[in-house]
Amino acid sequence: MAVNASSFEDEKTGGIQVIARAAAILNVLGKHPGGMSLGEIAQEVALPRSTVQRIVAALDSAQLVRSSGAGGLRLGPALLKLISSVHSDVVDLVRPFLEQLSANINETVTLARASGTQLAIIHYVVASRELRVVPRIGLNLPLYSTSGGRVLLAMESDEDVRILVGEAYEDLTGMTVKTLPQLLELIADVRARGLAIDLGETLEGVCTIAVALDTLFGRFSISLLVPAPRFHKHETFYRQELMKCKEAIVNEIGRIISVEE
Repeated sequence: MAVNASSFEDEKTGGIQVIARAAAILNVLGKHPGGMSLGEIAQEVALPRSTVQRIVAALDSAQLVRSSGAGGLRLGPALLKLISSVHSDVVDLVRPFLEQLSANINETVTLARASGTQLAIIHYVVASRELRVVPRIGLNLPLYSTSGGRVLLAMESDEDVRILVGEAYEDLTGMTVKTLPQLLELIADVRARGLAIDLGETLEGVCTIAVALDTLFGRFSISLLVPAPRFHKHETFYRQELMKCKEAIVNEIGRIISVEE
């Protein structure tokens, strides 16, 4: 029995197209944790509502999306479990490098990711010295004021930053960024330097410096948390050691895109 090559290619192309469309829908939902309607999704991914409805139904059957009533559609439990597993994999991969970095500088090091408009710490290594900064797992801080948040924002376009962060800024300390133009200026500096610095903008008396990791597992930031007096005294050393840590991670787990790119 002869195999129709044309039909096989058509089926293959159609399958790839469905996967691409499903991925686009999941990506859009990931950017809108508050939920979206079918019409909103269709508009975002530029597909007919009927097409989106069919794909969403298939994703729902696999628990990759779920309906949240009035809030619309959100990412489902199966995908969230997968994401959680991926984050654990990232922690396992980078933990030795974070521990070595903390040992080299004797300061606290954190690994974090964006969670909506907040920076969520998912792992940390606390310095052994008496005067140190001790964060909390799950501690959520604004992306706009933290060095870890700003290196992540620097990988987005200015327009996406405006949409994500908006125009309202909580005055956490007297140093906190207060306007969008001021934030965009800071982000431009991050893109030029390849790292971000928070000089007591989020927590009084605490300075942080961070780099971004853009990997197959997602985007993360590595930050040093240092009491302000020590930070100002040893800033150059901290910069050097943080960049060495990032380079070591790149060499170990593959190419990681920097914020300059």
